[in-house]
Amino acid sequence: MRALIVSDSHGLEQELLTIFERHQDVDAAFHCGDSQLTRDIESLYPYRVVRGNCDYGHDFPEEVVSEMDGHTILCVHGHRQDVKYSLDVLQHHAKEKQADIVLYGHSHVAKAEYRDGVLFINPGSIRMPRHRPDKTYAILEVDQNRYSVDFLNVNGDPVNALHLDGTFL
Repeated sequence: MRALIVSDSHGLEQELLTIFERHQDVDAAFHCGDSQLTRDIESLYPYRVVRGNCDYGHDFPEEVVSEMDGHTILCVHGHRQDVKYSLDVLQHHAKEKQADIVLYGHSHVAKAEYRDGVLFINPGSIRMPRHRPDKTYAILEVDQNRYSVDFLNVNGDPVNALHLDGTFL
């Protein structure tokens, strides 16, 4: 399974299309909120989109739960789970949803970590990154119980310092 993960694009349209066209081999594409676009915008069509705190009045769901290759993926924006401060609330929510992969945004900080049997991925922001200059998104690859998370900049170049490999326990 391969998944494309973007977040916090804040009004960008062409970049979303370009990124998806670059990775058409993915099984699913997720947008973790704050697109600041409406559902009828073509650049969002390939993505499973959730509502972020800047998506006022948009009809996106608060969360998306997807079953893929034996894994349960939970996608949220993260503002309701206070992800800027800690992953504790989000981790509890993941357990309630029986998710073993969680995709989230809101903080604009690209990172991936594995905690208590759950893989958490924040792809960063393709518009306004924080704590690093790279405008990033992520590619998740899962092969049986092994996972790999690669972060790329908007030009598709790897951001090697953020790579994560591991095994689901």
